[in-house]
Amino acid sequence: MLSQTFSVPGAPAPAARYSPVVRRGPLVAVSGQVPFLPGRLDGPAPGIREQTRTVFGCLLELLGAAGASVSDVLTVRLYLAREEDFAAVNEIFDEVFGEVRPTRTTVWVQLPGELLVEADVLAVVGE
Repeated sequence: MLSQTFSVPGAPAPAARYSPVVRRGPLVAVSGQVPFLPGRLDGPAPGIREQTRTVFGCLLELLGAAGASVSDVLTVRLYLAREEDFAAVNEIFDEVFGEVRPTRTTVWVQLPGELLVEADVLAVVGE
């Protein structure tokens, strides 16, 4: 089975040799997304809530390009620069996922510049 790659018009080009989203059969994997506003590479959105909303917006847009939606998400991996942002990120996570309860891993990492959050997802379509 061949993999299909997708992108979203106007989204920043990957900074390295990878695909933003790949679908193989029912599996959809979205690469880690950071909170750059569409069409802007001069810096991330301000604040953790805005950055988190931007990241999840990008993830959902890329999922949609591959034929998936929030209800198809199996797992989310979150990378946070500051432990004190955990509660704010949880609030946005609940807004995005509602009653959908994917598995989740959250780790604290050093992100470049003013980035506070990064996330990637794995989804299963058509079950």
